[in-house]
Parts: sequence; C-alpha cells; structure tokens
Amino acid sequence: MANAVELRNVTKIIGNKRIVNDLTFDIHEGEVFGLLGPNGAGKTTTIRMLVGLISISQGQVRIQGFDVAKDYARAIRQVGAIVENPEMYKYLTGYQNLLQYARMGSGIDRRRIDEVVEFVGLADRIHEKVKRYSLGMRQRLGLAQALLHRPSVLILDEPTNGLDPAGIRELRDHLRHLAKHSGVCVIVSSHLLSEMELMCDRVAIIQNGELVRVQTIDQLTAVDESQQEVVLDVDDVGATETVLRTLAVEIGPFVVNGSTVRMTLDRQRIPELNRRLVEAGVGVYEIRVLAKSLEDRFLEITGG
Repeated sequence: MANAVELRNVTKIIGNKRIVNDLTFDIHEGEVFGLLGPNGAGKTTTIRMLVGLISISQGQVRIQGFDVAKDYARAIRQVGAIVENPEMYKYLTGYQNLLQYARMGSGIDRRRIDEVVEFVGLADRIHEKVKRYSLGMRQRLGLAQALLHRPSVLILDEPTNGLDPAGIRELRDHLRHLAKHSGVCVIVSSHLLSEMELMCDRVAIIQNGELVRVQTIDQLTAVDESQQEVVLDVDDVGATETVLRTLAVEIGPFVVNGSTVRMTLDRQRIPELNRRLVEAGVGVYEIRVLAKSLEDRFLEITGG
C-alpha cells in the first residue's frame, strides 16, 4: 500500500529532555493506525508534530509526500484532525460552526456539510447551539468539521471521549468505512485498548518517547501454538485430573476451579485430550483456547 504519512527519525527536545526520540515508521493509505502508549509516552506530542502545532526538533514528517516543516500549507491541506478536545463557538449552532469552518477552505458547499452531518449522526441536533451539546455530541461535530474538506489523512486524539457504548461502536464503524471505502488514512490515539483492538489494522507502541514496535493486531496478539492456555469445562473434575496425569504427553501446570480445568498445552494435543476424556466417560461441555488480548500484550510489552 502507498504511504500516506512517513516519519523519519522524528525527535522532540524540550530543554534537556527528549520527549520523543527518533521515531521512524510509515502509515498507509486506507488503514486505521493506532498510537498506543502509557500516559506521558509521547503520543500527543507526536500528533502535535504531525499537524504542525509544535515544531520538530530533528527528523522529518511527510504527509502525502509534502514535508510538514518545509511545505506546511500543502501538507496540512491533506489533514483533518481533532487534537485532544474539539473546540467550537458555543454560542453558535452546530451548523453555523460548520459553515464558519467551511469558509476557511475551498470547494465546501452546503451539500457537503449535509453529507458529513448525516455521516456523524447529528442531523437531528445540528441546528441547536453547541453550548447545549453533550461531550459526545461535540466529538461528533468535531469529526464532521475534520471531514469537511475531504482529507486523505484523519488524525484523532482520544476520539471516544464522552461517547456512550453505542456511540463508540458507531464511531468505529465510521472510521473503518472511511479507511476501507474512501482510502482515508486514519490515525487514532486512545487508552481504550479493547476498542483499539477492534478498530485498528496496525498499531505503534510508544514508551518513554521511543518506538517499541509496529505490528498488525493479529501479529501482536498471536500466541505460541506449543504453549497455549486451554480451559476445559467438564462434568467430572476428578476424572479429568486422572486423565491428565496418565497422558503419555506431558501437560504443563493446570489449575482446577469449580467445573473448569485450566492448563498450558500444545495445540496439536487438544484432539487427543478430548478423545481420552470421552473414553474415560467425562462429559466435555467446552474446550476453549485463551487468546491474548491487545490489552494483555500491551501490558506485557510496557511492563504495566
């Protein structure tokens, strides 16, 4: 895939402290890319450098081939962004805010405004004053504002703030749709790791201002098939323990809890284990392999 955003040795130094140190990675067109890291890791600082809100001490950022430092006007024309909280004129209606913003660009007509209002689900409330909006509604209006000029890169810092579960799911669907059907490069920073796991194609983990790794969600959450955690739900725990101890193949440490038995097992041995249990007259309700979540891997990698 073509690169929409390129970071090369990007560094931010404030005083004697390196807030961000030597970040180098690419973000592709048509993907949802997550920035993950503990508080103070440098995520928001990186985003602020991407959109030119703060200067880059060293290195280079290119957006659709345009250097942010040397050709800022053409680079930023490709970008729609919400950094931290969307700011609006609260005494104006949502629609009037979008009209005001549209005047700063070119080629944005009322039809386009209506399109983005419908897209973010604000059609019923767009003519109310923003001071009456909830935080979630302001987030939706901010997304509409960011999309007005049809950007090829959309950057969102904590976009789910203030959204209820239905709103979070709707936003996720919107962003996936933009990436898949419009080829928009979507960059998201969030602390909701379960949501990032559902939303993102790839993620970059940043810690102490440095890049730890860039991987797809599948790569990051993949587990070793020879050391998988397996949970059995059975009707006879005692008989199950006997089977486990008499198996020719050694099985790792297991823990019994109520009607469940949890162990470490090579995936290839699961069919044999199931057969032995059935032969021993054990009723097997479930055999479940425990996959690691993005949250599990994130905490492992960052030492959380």
